[in-house]
Amino acid sequence: MKTGLYSILYSIISHAAIICCFIPLLIIVNRKLQIEKAYLFTALYWLLNGLLNTPTLLGFGTNHALNLQLTLLYNLLDAPVVLLVFMFSTTGVNRKIIRWTLLAFLLFEASMIAWKGYNMTSSTIIIGAGTFFAIAFSIMKVMEYLQKMEHNSQENSMVFVYGSFLFDYGIFIVIYLFSYLGVGKNNFEDTFMIYYISMLISTLLSSLGLWMFAGKPELQEPGSLNSYSRL
Repeated sequence: MKTGLYSILYSIISHAAIICCFIPLLIIVNRKLQIEKAYLFTALYWLLNGLLNTPTLLGFGTNHALNLQLTLLYNLLDAPVVLLVFMFSTTGVNRKIIRWTLLAFLLFEASMIAWKGYNMTSSTIIIGAGTFFAIAFSIMKVMEYLQKMEHNSQENSMVFVYGSFLFDYGIFIVIYLFSYLGVGKNNFEDTFMIYYISMLISTLLSSLGLWMFAGKPELQEPGSLNSYSRL
């Protein structure tokens, strides 16, 4: 267990990262954007991250049984929620592709649990596959944005979200290799320091995009978010 300045820095960063997970929801509620599902599920994604880590914020981080159950549940919800963000911010054929990917992933999760059980073995496979899809669709959405010359406010806000996902899941690959797959020597505190730094930067990036552009009707073009944010 490290002491001194490192422990103080760890505490500050971890608490700041967890608290920042609730900022996107506050922005969405304050601007009354709950009806816009791309924004709503973005806020829900970060809310789930915050709730997962709330025991740490409240001083219950050493309750391993509670942490295990929260981790298993979160790993089931993680990729489906991210795919919903992509689906509700996409139109046309790509939206159908994401919808079928989501349905296939839910079946994949069910089959993994039926095969391996509801435990860290199945969870490791599920979160690994989810990370792949999150990174793949984040890259796809960022590339779509860069290929356009003009953008409406929804596109400008969501590209920050895609960037935050790309950064968050990209860093998570390192955590996945060490913590889930056991590659190399895993230092618990160092791994979680990386995790919380990644979370802090990613939540702030998403929050910045939502704060700067979400709910700016004067910047939106006809047929943008409002035309495809509902089933």
